Amino acid sequence: MRISALVDRRVGILGMGAEGRSVLAALRRAGHTGPVYAFADARGDLAPGLVWRHGAHHRQGLDEVDIVVRSPGFPLHHPILRAIVARGLPVTTATNLFLAEARAAGIAVVGITGSKGKSTTATLTHRALLAAGKPAALVGNIGRPALDQLDDILASGGPVVFELSSYQCHDLTASPDVAVLLDLFPEHMDWHGSTADYYDAKLNVARHQRPGDRLFYNHSSRIWDQPLGAGTATAVNHPGGLHFADGWFCRGAERLFSDAGMLLRGLHQRRNAISALSAVEALGGAPAHLQQAIQGFGGLPHRNQLVSEVAGIRWYDDAISTAPEAAAAAVAALGTELHTLIVGGMDRGYDFQPLAEALRGSPAAQVLLIPNSAAPLAAMLDGSSVRVIDAGSLEAAVAHAAAHVPAGRACLFSPGSPSYNRFRNFRHRGETFQSLVAALDEPAT
Repeated sequence: MRISALVDRRVGILGMGAEGRSVLAALRRAGHTGPVYAFADARGDLAPGLVWRHGAHHRQGLDEVDIVVRSPGFPLHHPILRAIVARGLPVTTATNLFLAEARAAGIAVVGITGSKGKSTTATLTHRALLAAGKPAALVGNIGRPALDQLDDILASGGPVVFELSSYQCHDLTASPDVAVLLDLFPEHMDWHGSTADYYDAKLNVARHQRPGDRLFYNHSSRIWDQPLGAGTATAVNHPGGLHFADGWFCRGAERLFSDAGMLLRGLHQRRNAISALSAVEALGGAPAHLQQAIQGFGGLPHRNQLVSEVAGIRWYDDAISTAPEAAAAAVAALGTELHTLIVGGMDRGYDFQPLAEALRGSPAAQVLLIPNSAAPLAAMLDGSSVRVIDAGSLEAAVAHAAAHVPAGRACLFSPGSPSYNRFRNFRHRGETFQSLVAALDEPAT
């Protein structure tokens, strides 16, 4: 469904955050002049022609609309959405609207999703396409909503790199021309209902592809017994295809270029770069363009980011880490530099065994636990050389690390858990960590 199909209809929007407001703006640009109904738990600020139907008033609003646009984070189990579905009202999303517009205009879209590494892979893909001379846009979960950039994209002719969250993938009715599916591990089960439903949502990135479309997936993925779309599926990150080995980006036995000068740390980042290369080549780019994109790119904020060196201790912010597998990758990336890991957050029942295995094989000397998810990690590390301390809070953990990490070594904050038991999101969590570290370098008063 294209945006033009909504111009003469009574439209409701579920959730009025950045995505919801982007839908409202797109409707107005397309010529929609009637009232638009905003469904939310509480009333927000007013906008011309926006009618709020919040809290107990949402049922009244259902009589006033004939189609609804769901914002990505709006929970599937929310009573408003359940009532909409029960009434049989059609539901679409900003992502579906954008993909329909791109297809109609013949603009290629690269959709990138996975449990971790989406933003870095999308950024590398975008940088490489720019290096190839293509007027690429970067949209989606990484920042600015896609519909906000639609007019500029239509004018430039694309292509578009679209980072897709599981919330955006959940009810896709169209898939991008080029789909990149990174490794998956359990996340967001409270929103999706189960790990299987979470994986199933991610697969929508490819499920609706057409003949001639391309899917690139990590060879290590565990879910390839699932039905996919009509696109051509190609495995990457295995020795027979595009992969990284012994300091080189390779295609089979052919060495393409080395990782000399690559600022991103860790094998997982090189695998992300391989996934980016697969998408770039599908749109006419070359390995040299990825090589150019990699140079000088030190990574995105809160992703194993070196934020400071205080009294010889290097402090790394990996606040984006919301699952044990992500923390394990960060531990491996630091190698012998790592002395102390700060881990913990909202408890969603994740299995910390992957992180325990990574720590057992690392030179880490101690792990500082913060509430309340990582408590099982202590039992998993029993009998190892890693000392486990219940720090009680992020503030106490930073203070303890400052007193005990030797000069020349590193403290890594990689929570391996969601942030919502204390922080608004991972950015707030990372900013809090960075402010605590910055305070260590302030002169005493």
